[in-house]
Amino acid sequence: MTKKYRLVFFGSPEFALPPLKTLYLGGYKIVGIYSQEPKKKSRGMKEIATPVHQWAESQLLPVFTPSKLDDLSLEQFQSLRPDIAVLFAYGKIIPANWLNVPLYGFVNIHASLLPKWRGAAPVQRAIENGDKSSGITIMKMNEGLDEGPIIASQEIPISNDTTGKSLIDKMSYDSCSLLFNNLEKYLSGKISPLQQDNSSSTYASKIKKSETKITWSLSASEINQKIRAFYPYPSMWFLYEGSRFKILKARISELKGSPGEVVDTPLTIACKNGSLDIIEIQPEGKKAMTIKQFLLGKHSFTIGKNING
Repeated sequence: MTKKYRLVFFGSPEFALPPLKTLYLGGYKIVGIYSQEPKKKSRGMKEIATPVHQWAESQLLPVFTPSKLDDLSLEQFQSLRPDIAVLFAYGKIIPANWLNVPLYGFVNIHASLLPKWRGAAPVQRAIENGDKSSGITIMKMNEGLDEGPIIASQEIPISNDTTGKSLIDKMSYDSCSLLFNNLEKYLSGKISPLQQDNSSSTYASKIKKSETKITWSLSASEINQKIRAFYPYPSMWFLYEGSRFKILKARISELKGSPGEVVDTPLTIACKNGSLDIIEIQPEGKKAMTIKQFLLGKHSFTIGKNING
């Protein structure tokens, strides 16, 4: 039955692939895939296509990478005659005049339980905030910022070990069944999307570079939540003796000291309340490594030293 629906998918990163593959294997007629344009990376500045783009080409599916969603791009989109468009982490804002082109509009996979954490960084803000759960929402898009009516949702717990990567990976795979089990019900009129309670909304603002520098005067739990939330990107870091060190994984300790003071080996750094045992670190210009690997090299992180200095 799904083959009668002409579907266009909008997505870019690796974690957008599982739901796309589910729709493809589930029988939807994929008439087009939109992804961000290839970016120049590495020393040779070779242009690298997004994971969604690469997969689309491997399946001989038509893929479009407009730098701007302008009138010319709109004409191209209209020519696909889509019944439905599905969006997950595309990376561009869909203009209002695109939304009504598909017969059944645009459906967005949003990485939170709306109306909580509307905006650019819902996964990271949920962990940073110390939330005990997050989730996935399948939503019909409108002109507002993640304000569209809800088709389906699913809660996902957040543990003390949850990172930005592990949570988005979980959302990526769980979204497959949630989307597939509810999309055709929506298309066939068996689901009536429910309006959100705007009074309960919270905003997940885009992550600024200034947020990622560690402030040791915060509590150990606050800093650790940020480390987990911003892993693997953009990562929390500190500056010491002119070099930048990213902390990729840490554990809360009850040891105390002045904020920024090294209070134990192999590397425990004091915060406002408690301290952090550094487990995985990435020195500037080098690969990520365990703290034991790191301390085999030359360093001056001795007990009593304050890395704020």
